[in-house]
Amino acid sequence: MHKLLKRLGLFIAAPFFVVILYLAAAFIGGIIPASKNETVNSTQSKTKRIFLTANALHADIAIPVDDAIREKFTFLQDAGFPLDNPGLEYLIIGWGSREFYTNTAQYSDMEFGTIWRAATGDAAALHIAPGGDISKSEGVMPIIMTQAGFDEMIDFMLGSLQLANQKPDLIEGATFGYGDLFYEAKGRFNIFNPCNVWVSQALNTAGVSAGIWTPTTYSLRLHHKLYIETK
Repeated sequence: MHKLLKRLGLFIAAPFFVVILYLAAAFIGGIIPASKNETVNSTQSKTKRIFLTANALHADIAIPVDDAIREKFTFLQDAGFPLDNPGLEYLIIGWGSREFYTNTAQYSDMEFGTIWRAATGDAAALHIAPGGDISKSEGVMPIIMTQAGFDEMIDFMLGSLQLANQKPDLIEGATFGYGDLFYEAKGRFNIFNPCNVWVSQALNTAGVSAGIWTPTTYSLRLHHKLYIETK
């Protein structure tokens, strides 16, 4: 009986140990810098300013909109995105689980099925939303980079899109209702390759320091505080 109770206790405690190990690894991964693309930082001064926006679970990258960005993202207009709206200042872009991302506008929308599918493996989606002046919004993290780094990051983002008939593959009807759009994306989402890891990959492509493994927004914020130049 004693052995049975001991085994039962270990069975119940195991998930808690797994969560603790996962969070500890995320903490360490946020401290250790990953290798980054150094070629984009060789001679240019850092003139491009972007922002990370993050809630408790998910981070996005906000890129400033100018004529060059409008030209690169012109495909958005075909789906009704307000690309030419004079109030548009940023594109807010994120990658994530297709099932969870497209069905969870806020925490109250979370369901066990979508959480389970995201944790165990799901197709990916890219979310693009319009934004105004977010520079003074609570919790945003500013980052500066070279123009060459910025261009590389944009290419990385566009390269994350799945194509259909040589055009980004729009997920019809998927929106949170404020001009945002979802597109099919490359890659697979799971607990070891979640949305916040994609953010670090984008930053590394731009020559910006990012943690070696950043599955949580806490690990992103930690690395930002320790290493990233913001002015």
